[in-house]
Amino acid sequence: MEVKQENRSKTANRARTKVRRIINANPQLNKFLTLTFAENVTDIDFAYMSLGSFIKCLNRRYPGFQYVCVIEFQKRGAIHFHLLCNLPFVDVNALAKLWGHGFIKLNRIDNVDNVGAYVTKYMTKDNMDERLIGRRSYSMSRGLNAPQVYTDEKQIEAELESLENVQRVQTSTYESEHYGIVQYTQIICRREQESAQEQPIRSKHGVQGRAPVIVERKWHVRS
Repeated sequence: MEVKQENRSKTANRARTKVRRIINANPQLNKFLTLTFAENVTDIDFAYMSLGSFIKCLNRRYPGFQYVCVIEFQKRGAIHFHLLCNLPFVDVNALAKLWGHGFIKLNRIDNVDNVGAYVTKYMTKDNMDERLIGRRSYSMSRGLNAPQVYTDEKQIEAELESLENVQRVQTSTYESEHYGIVQYTQIICRREQESAQEQPIRSKHGVQGRAPVIVERKWHVRS
């Protein structure tokens, strides 16, 4: 039992890491959409079927629609979905009607530094519901930017030296089963100022500048 729980915990950690990195590599995803069910829906098959139908509708209405979605289980067992997406300016009431299952909430997240961490906070250890066994706790559209990974130290140093407008550096240390002590550094750069060509787009779609640049670096310190 403990082994199964540990394996599920590792799977959940890998999922959070993947989602965080994908999100931080796709700054065009700048709207946060929450989908709820009016009824206390706990059936994961029904919930995912409803989500799939909703995504298909959005793909038809908004060509180029992209998203990353994570599932959340409330304490009472009810299912919520949280989507980070690139929806343009839309009528929230019309969007709720399109969803058709309950309350929705749509927010801009222009002032969030680390969007990946903002979204993955819903993928907590308490959220390792048994209904997710054999299923992913996230879904995403095709064609998203893949995060660039560098392993060569010289290339890493060159990338770090090229960074501008560094806003914050966060460092932490944790223990890995395979690598021993791991030091983790995340560098967050200030948002770039939009060009004159981008300003009309910002006004039309409610986007305030570009998303921040986030660089992650890890190195292993064996004891």
